[in-house]
Amino acid sequence: MINRVDFLKGVGIFKGLDTDSLNRIAAVMEEQEFETGGVVFDEKGTADALYIILDGGVDIFAKGSGGKDILIGKLIREEFFGQLSLIGNFEHLVKAVSQQNTTLLKLPRSKFMEMNKTNPQLSLRIVLNIFSDFLKSIQDNRDAFKYIIEYYIRSKEDFK
Repeated sequence: MINRVDFLKGVGIFKGLDTDSLNRIAAVMEEQEFETGGVVFDEKGTADALYIILDGGVDIFAKGSGGKDILIGKLIREEFFGQLSLIGNFEHLVKAVSQQNTTLLKLPRSKFMEMNKTNPQLSLRIVLNIFSDFLKSIQDNRDAFKYIIEYYIRSKEDFK
């Protein structure tokens, strides 16, 4: 059996946390098992937890035109998703489906908020890591964003 604290040390969202903080987080996380094709959450469902892949993998789908699911990401061990649920009440914008038999660690928003009351520094570190990861994602995808913005501007000009 894997030591959860040792595992969490390798997960980016917990970067900079000490062993005591990781122990607190590990103690409130729930382990969930999904068979191949199991839906972790569906688009437009309530986002209420952070998920970390302990074993297996998860595919992320977005709805395309006509309602067809389009694969937009593949996540593997130690990667996480659903992190925005920790900082606000949101609907899922995507669907998450297990690629194979998969084990996830789930940190419910309610448990995170309880930790925030007793240890706000711990919660702040996690939120800062979420923000840092978000900024990195924007930076890594800036060319795609630029293309989308230019396409949008051109399409608006075509309708003038």
